[in-house]
Order: sequence, then structure tokens, then C-alpha cells
Amino acid sequence: MLCLQIAPGIAKAGDYAAKIEYAELQRVDRGYVVKAFIDYRLSPTAKEALHKGVRLTWDVMTELRQPGMLWDTVIHHSKLTYSLQFHALLNQYVVQTPQEHSEMFLTLSAATNFMAAVSSNPPIPADRLAAGTAYRMALKTQFNRELLPIPLRPVAYLDNDWFLSSDWHSWSIQE
Repeated sequence: MLCLQIAPGIAKAGDYAAKIEYAELQRVDRGYVVKAFIDYRLSPTAKEALHKGVRLTWDVMTELRQPGMLWDTVIHHSKLTYSLQFHALLNQYVVQTPQEHSEMFLTLSAATNFMAAVSSNPPIPADRLAAGTAYRMALKTQFNRELLPIPLRPVAYLDNDWFLSSDWHSWSIQE
């Protein structure tokens, strides 16, 4: 009976899942970059853990895919890791960027807005895309439960308040 009560919660992400609001592929000098805006919505449980010193980490994954008959071929894959932590002594939020740079913010809203603006770096090389070929670009942000403290991990896998990842957001592009 307990399994039946837990199962519906496992299948559905909570109201606090991240959401990709906007994404596009832009041409730059050395290739293409993905520009995106991600809405990070933290649950009360995640906020409580954050304020108790728990570091929250997301991996922003991008894939350039070439559609195939049965499945897509991944032409390029990249992962950008962002982490968010609250420092009680400073009363500030710290965001660690993929470039190992940290920024400090006075409010949680300012910290998540900083994380929300994503720009892939390094760019996707221009030679990966052939002229006249259709491609799909896909973007997802995945909350990394494995970087939570060990006692918190089992709860994070079962509780909807810890389902902080987005779904894949994909769109067609033509080179």
C-alpha cells in the first residue's frame, strides 16, 4: 500500500521544477552559442535546506542533434554547472558559475536571476553544422541530487519538493 501512495509523486515533477522560458542559438565569430533564460523556482523545502547551508547544484545541458530515422544523433553536447549556496555569516547568496567564478548577492531572487541567464561557453564549432541540413537544439537543466549531503539524498529522490529539474526544451534549426 505504501508503494502505491509514493508512486504517483515519483512520476510527476512538483510545482517547483525549473522552467526554460526562452532559448535560441546565435551565430558568433567562432561558431554558435546557446542563449537561454531559465526560471528557477525553489520549493519551501529547498529554500529551508539552502538557508541551513546546503549547496544546491544544477547542470545545464545542451545538445545539438541531427534527426534520424529511428533516433537523433548527438552532434555536440555540453554541460554547464551552477551552484547556489547561502552564507549565514555574510547573509549573502553565492553563485558558483561554470567558469569557477563566484558572485555574491543580497537576495535569493538576485542570485537565481543571475543563474537564469545562460550563455554556452565555449561556442559550438561552426564546422559541426552542414549547410542545408536540419538540426534540433535541446536544452535542459538537471538538479544534481548526488551533490546533496548523504542523509538528504533519499528524501530528495522521493519528495516532489526536490524535483527541481526542467524538461528538455528543443527547437528546430536550419543551417
